[in-house]
Amino acid sequence: MDALRNDRESLVVITGGLGRVATVLRPHLRAHHRLRLVDRAASAEPAPIEPGIDVHQADIGDPDAAYRAFDGADAIVHLAGDSNPWHGWDEVYAANVPPTETVLAAAAERGVPKVVLASSLHAVGEYNRPEYWPVSPQLEPRPCCPYGVTKVEVEALGRSHAERTGASVTCLRLGLTGWPLTERRYLGMWLSNDDAGRLFLAALRTPEPYGVHFGVSANTRNNWDTTSAQEALGYRPRDDSEIFAGSAGPPSGPVCRIFDDSETSGCEERP
Repeated sequence: MDALRNDRESLVVITGGLGRVATVLRPHLRAHHRLRLVDRAASAEPAPIEPGIDVHQADIGDPDAAYRAFDGADAIVHLAGDSNPWHGWDEVYAANVPPTETVLAAAAERGVPKVVLASSLHAVGEYNRPEYWPVSPQLEPRPCCPYGVTKVEVEALGRSHAERTGASVTCLRLGLTGWPLTERRYLGMWLSNDDAGRLFLAALRTPEPYGVHFGVSANTRNNWDTTSAQEALGYRPRDDSEIFAGSAGPPSGPVCRIFDDSETSGCEERP
């Protein structure tokens, strides 16, 4: 297993490269590596792409397009997909599972040594209850919605890829990333923009055979155990959602079973 070279010449290909999470990560990764962004969209909105970043408009679910996009890649960060927990099974499966299979197959053909897969806390959302806090990433998956189920499948595909090819695969179960923290229920799962950059850089540089880690900040009300990310990846989160506790409001509506019916699910003070 090889980690990404820690130099400005290494090439990181980001799928979903014009999306919300990629927009958060771009300045952090660009400071250390060359970037190629792959996305179905024709242009970035609202954040323009900085000079020197390669942009490919392509459907990453197309095997030929994926193979071309990964030419010369030292690492792949796979962010493309449907992250909406309200969407039904057919919709999120089609957007998340077959494209990941295509990405990993193309990565294998190209011999890409490092792959980072974006997973989600929704893969274990049913554990977001006081009796399980802090939730361990070593627990059996318990997805809370169809989106979470697809992320469990993505993780399984990543493990199979690592075992078959010898590539290093890291799955990051991301919390609230790239969204404003306006609701109290998200205080325990917030991932700041800066911590997101630290997390992905740490994952890219770590040659673990296969790993699954939580991606949240150093939140006072954290419900998710980041010990594995700290020990295996060297991730050092610095930010705390508590600065938003006074301004964050009540829920805007139902999400899925990652929260129960209580307004403060995941946010009450603990002794």
